[in-house]
Amino acid sequence: MIVWNEKIKKSKDVVNAVINELFKDNINTDGVAEIFNNGKEQGCVLKIYDKYNTNLDLCFWIYLPSDREINNHIEVIVGKHINCNNINMWEGSGLEYQSFENNIVREMHREIRDYILETIKQNMNKTRDILSL
Repeated sequence: MIVWNEKIKKSKDVVNAVINELFKDNINTDGVAEIFNNGKEQGCVLKIYDKYNTNLDLCFWIYLPSDREINNHIEVIVGKHINCNNINMWEGSGLEYQSFENNIVREMHREIRDYILETIKQNMNKTRDILSL
């Protein structure tokens, strides 16, 4: 039997929760979820594409850091598409780092999901403020 790596599985669970909420809320987005692995850190990257302005594309890297002190610790990095290199790792400036820790895994996943959803909604609102002619 082949099983998912624990780090990737937990990251994938968060990404799936975000995708499900976007679907439930009828938020029409384009994007892709992929795995990253540079030998030290492994996880998932969620790339959200803006339909009109590629400068507003978002990338969310979700992973369990290798040097974490407790098992229920997940890092989220938010950047633009230009911050994502060929192996799906983050690079460059303008990245936003958030750490999440909670003894109750379900609550931690909910906090991360809500943080990512709010960031997506804030980014999408930038394109909705278009004046009609």
